[in-house]
Amino acid sequence: MFIIDEPYVSGLALKTLATMRAPVFRNAFAASFKDVALNLVDEIEPGGKIYSNSENAIALVLERLPDSPFTAQVKACKDKYEFRRRLQAVYPDFRFQRLAPEDFDAATDLPERFVIKPAVGFLSMGVHKVESQDDWEKTKASLRAEIKDFRRNFPESVLSPSAFIVEELIEGEEFAVDVYFDGAGRPVILNIFRHPFAGKDDVSDRLYVTSKAIIERNLDAFAAALANIGQALYLKDFPAHIEVIRENSGSVVPVEINPMRFAGWCTTDLAYFAYGIDVYKYFHYGLKPDWKAIFNDKGNETYYFALAETPSDIDKARIDFDHEAFKRNFSHILDYRPIDYRTKPLFAIVFGRLNTQDEIAGILGLKTKDFIYPLKFQ
Repeated sequence: MFIIDEPYVSGLALKTLATMRAPVFRNAFAASFKDVALNLVDEIEPGGKIYSNSENAIALVLERLPDSPFTAQVKACKDKYEFRRRLQAVYPDFRFQRLAPEDFDAATDLPERFVIKPAVGFLSMGVHKVESQDDWEKTKASLRAEIKDFRRNFPESVLSPSAFIVEELIEGEEFAVDVYFDGAGRPVILNIFRHPFAGKDDVSDRLYVTSKAIIERNLDAFAAALANIGQALYLKDFPAHIEVIRENSGSVVPVEINPMRFAGWCTTDLAYFAYGIDVYKYFHYGLKPDWKAIFNDKGNETYYFALAETPSDIDKARIDFDHEAFKRNFSHILDYRPIDYRTKPLFAIVFGRLNTQDEIAGILGLKTKDFIYPLKFQ
């Protein structure tokens, strides 16, 4: 069963679902694709595998399957505090605590350096790194302003400002993994992305990269860690996008699990452009990548997806973006997807292949405001 919903579904996903004749839940969004022969169904059958391109579907699953094991798995992953609590046996020394917004000023026993984020969150919204008391004072002011936006723009099941989680800061290199846990609870990794940042204070989702070297260097360690995590959370027939940090010691520590989906906004399609892996087909049929065979034809190529954020402090009704000028900042574009920036937080998604590793800094340093031009009204 597939549930497709706002904010975005790719043409690749739609084509695959239509070709497989996979059951797709009939909602207004799915029914709007008149030119795609989707196999629309009206019920979500308990006990079957479920995948969604969007976390908007979480509320539907909670409503339709309130007592199912799958729903229990979704809840355990989506609530970041519950996620940490369940993993205490695997990571007994990891420090974390729940914190309500009204308790920000009275909070005590906080780690010296920490990350604070919504206990139920999405993308990097509401995520802040705190490394000093001065940082904490500024962060509290920022969060109070952001909370108002969260309540206006997102359902509680996707991003809730009613509770936050404070976690000790983990030092190391950040990665994301698209994985599904099969019927026996074994993790099947479909892609590994390295998540570079512009600097120590950057928490954005601007760029993710993948390559043969990245996957070969991390595949075994990540599979072992995910097996332990899946066992602690009872994950079976379960797709997920999992963020982890590999510490300098080599240990793998999870940051969070995004349930019921792979990388958001269909950026999981990078596996198709890089390695020919159609993740929707792999999950639906229970296929496993033959990485040795895939890498026979791969050298040192590095592939990426980049998110072009719409600046939040502009009048979206009075501007447009110069997509052609923006594209000139990327080499070997494999797919370019314009996004309706008037209703979405992005104006484009770029998939491509790097010429050199130096391009990473250039992409991270792009200022999307530089590609805005004002609309002229008669």
